[in-house]
Formats: sequence, C-alpha cells, structure tokens
Amino acid sequence: MSDAQPSDDERAARLAAQRNAWNDAHPTYYAEYRERNREDIRRKNRERERDRAQREREEKARRQKGIDRASAWAAEHPEERQQARERYKQKHPETYKQAQRDYYHRNRDAIAERRRAREAADPAKANEARRRAVDRARAAGRDPAWSPTPDQRATYRERENETRRLQRRRARAGLPERRLHRVLAPERRHNDAAADAFFAQKRSGEDIARIRDQDEPTPPDLVHAWQERSENWRVVREILAVAEEYFTDHEVELRARVAEVSRARFRGGMLPLDVYTEPRRHALEFASRGYLRANAASPTSSLTIFRWLTTDYAQRRPDITL
Repeated sequence: MSDAQPSDDERAARLAAQRNAWNDAHPTYYAEYRERNREDIRRKNRERERDRAQREREEKARRQKGIDRASAWAAEHPEERQQARERYKQKHPETYKQAQRDYYHRNRDAIAERRRAREAADPAKANEARRRAVDRARAAGRDPAWSPTPDQRATYRERENETRRLQRRRARAGLPERRLHRVLAPERRHNDAAADAFFAQKRSGEDIARIRDQDEPTPPDLVHAWQERSENWRVVREILAVAEEYFTDHEVELRARVAEVSRARFRGGMLPLDVYTEPRRHALEFASRGYLRANAASPTSSLTIFRWLTTDYAQRRPDITL
C-alpha cells in the first residue's frame, strides 16, 4: 500500500480527531440545537415510538394468527397431530427435550397455577395420580424411595424423643395432647378455595333476613364466662411479669435449691425434679402470693403459663414448637 492511500484505521482516526476538535471548539452546539428543535425532536420520537409499537402489534397479531391456525388444525386432526409430534421427537430428540424445558421455564408460574387448580378441584384424584406415577417409576426400575443418611436418622430419632418428652411434660402439667393433624397441600388449597367461594358469594335479601332472624342476644352465662376469662388473663399477665422479674434475680438460687431437693429425692428412691421447669415453678408460686385468685396462674388453667414454664427448655431446643 502506498503512502498516498492511507489505511481505513488511519482515515477513521483522522476523522475522529477532526470530530473531537470540532466538538471542543463548539461545546454548546448540541445543547443549543436540542433547545431550538425541542418540539420537532419530541414529535419525531413520538412517531418513532408509534411506528415501533405498531410493528410489535402487527408481529404479535401475526404470531397469534399462526398459533390459532395451528391450534384449529390440531383440534380437527388429533391423530395426525400426534403422529407428527412423534415423528419430530424421533427425528430430533434433543431439540424436542430442550423445547419442552424452555417452555416450562417460560411458563413455570402458569403451569404451577394450573396444577394447583386441578389439585384443589379434586385432591383425591391428584393423590391417586401421584401414586400411579410412583408405581410406574418403580415398575420401570426407577425407585423414587428416598432413604435418609445415618446423621439424618439420628436427628429424626432425637426429635422423636424430644416430642415424647414434651408430651410427658404436657401430661404432668395437666394439659391435653396435641390434636393437630397433617393436611397435604392439595387438600389445604381445596379448603381455602371453598372458604373463599363461601365468603365471596353474594347474599340475597332473603338470606340476609334469615341470618338476622338467627341472631339472638348473648346469654348472660356466656357473658359472665367471658368476663371471667378476661379477668383470669389479666391476673395471669400480672403474675407472669412478677415471676419473670423474680426468676431473673434469683435464678442461681432457685436452681441450686431444686438440685439439692432432686438429690434428696433420688437418695430416697424417688424421681428427681425437672431442673428446667421447677425453678420457674417456684418463681411462679412466689409471684402468685398476694393474689386472691392465685388459681388463675395454675399450670392447668393457661397455656401461656405452660409456655413460660418451658421457656428454658424450648430455648435449648429451637426445633421444638409449643
């Protein structure tokens, strides 16, 4: 290449240097141009955005028309559609699988919502479908059974032991056993949907009149029982406040006393005291003095009292919930 014919890089560098020099010599040119032609610039921007939006609408309508045409053909020719899909799967297995994965990731929320709607509409059918899927996997040699590791088994046994200990503590405190039962997600969603439908339905005038006719004044004995419970709760809160302060100030002394009594009971052939709840029980007895209705603070009268008594135990085991 001769010196009379500069390269493209040299020409671009020379033009860039000229442009930078001109910009340095006219620093306010572009700002003044935008100020003089502000309305014209805005008009062109609006037109460009309208054209872009129109192109997007046309492209979207074109794609939707193709989708509708393909859907209509598939609805009219289900067997041919299935055969074409099978041929494509056999010819392009990896491409088909990737398309399935891409579709799932694009529509994950919609797919999950449809699945939850089906399960909520018929929980029994959803559970039966899961059982059939497990049976098919086992028949094909893909056993879905999961077995825990030795560490997980030890953790599960420890939790079961703690649960049994908690049940025994509830029994000693005079509280009933827990009556909670497990509800699977499909059944829970079905119940939520039924409750929403019940409370969202519009009531007619006859329904409202019938409901109002059912309203009766609260019986005096129920009002008295509510007042009694409210007074009990007030007393319980006051006693717990005093017990908490007393336990904080005398925790070491109370634990030492319980340990001494436990050793004496053990030497006498009796079971030792619970070293976690007995100190708090002593603090509760101290706080209950001076109240005419000290029975309101009895462990058998309030779940709040029981929770306070077992606070230290629950803090040692965060996985235990009362």
